[in-house]
Amino acid sequence: MFRHILRYGLLSLLRTREIVFWTLIFPFALTTFMYFAFSNIFSTTEQFHAIPVAVVRQSENKAFTQILDMLSAEGENQILQVQRKEKAQAEKMLQDGDVKGILYEGETVSLAVAESGMDQTMLKMIMEQFVQYEKTISDVWQFHPEKLMQSVTALASQEQYVEEKKTSEGNQDNIMNYFYAVLAMVCLFASFAGCDRILKIQANVSVLGQRRNMIPIHKMKSIIADFAACEIVQYTIVLLLLIYMKFVLKLPLGDNLPQILLLLLFGTSYGIMFGIFVGSLPRMEEGMKIGVLVCVGLVFSAMSDLMISGIKDGIEHTVPIINDINPAALITDSFYALNIYETNERFFGNIICLGTGIVLFTLVSYAMVRRSRYASL
Repeated sequence: MFRHILRYGLLSLLRTREIVFWTLIFPFALTTFMYFAFSNIFSTTEQFHAIPVAVVRQSENKAFTQILDMLSAEGENQILQVQRKEKAQAEKMLQDGDVKGILYEGETVSLAVAESGMDQTMLKMIMEQFVQYEKTISDVWQFHPEKLMQSVTALASQEQYVEEKKTSEGNQDNIMNYFYAVLAMVCLFASFAGCDRILKIQANVSVLGQRRNMIPIHKMKSIIADFAACEIVQYTIVLLLLIYMKFVLKLPLGDNLPQILLLLLFGTSYGIMFGIFVGSLPRMEEGMKIGVLVCVGLVFSAMSDLMISGIKDGIEHTVPIINDINPAALITDSFYALNIYETNERFFGNIICLGTGIVLFTLVSYAMVRRSRYASL
């Protein structure tokens, strides 16, 4: 009888169009749209590119010319894209946005910009450093000419007294939070399947529920069979989405595959048992139960950065307990922890929270379904 319920549970779920759409078609479409919308944001806003500048020569300054040649040399260390122009032409280019600033070369050098920004700040730092170096050389030549070559060598070498170290090998792009949240949303949307199956064993809701209450099978065994059917379908769906993200879209989800598979297993189990719990609530119409699942799923997903990045972090700094009971936040935080930290302490802490919720929903749901009694069938 267990295998019979499991088999027909699988067939029923695969034939339910609403469940297939919200747990399979919608997440894949959302992920694709987000990929095309966000995939180039990190490279265009956070990675450095050579800054286009116009240079207006008012008089010759050999030191400044050498600095410009060094900073504009092609290669991975190129900082500036230099275009030598007349003053009027350079000002027009600045006004049209073709260059980020104008460098005036002469006995004294100066900078003109049309707006503020990262590129303009970089140009200002370059100018200030050049002026500082020029003054240093001038002072050394005036007061200690014998140390001129030593000073030039020290300034040219730009010795570093700090060592650069990576705190993590993981991807720290904030855009990835959106894709973590999509996976969390799919786990929560597994609640639709759980609710659908538990409604099928309630005699006051469906004809199928009346027939199933006539068969001699323990309620817990029936719930486990329905849960297994939901888990097989939902876990397969979320794995397909994971494969699509990692191997088709090439998203950097991390290399901790065993932990990711475990996380998605707990995530879908939580969603299914939450759906079973809501579906077991007495004195509530089916439409209202579905409405509760939709609202809770979307609100929890939004609070885990699905719509706007930074909401989860804001909650963590104000009311952190909300993130501790929000399954979507626990799932996204687990992905973040796997991708950033070298230890799994934070990850397994989130897994324990998800597991606790699964156990509670299971016990409460069984208690509510077990004590249901019907005057007639």
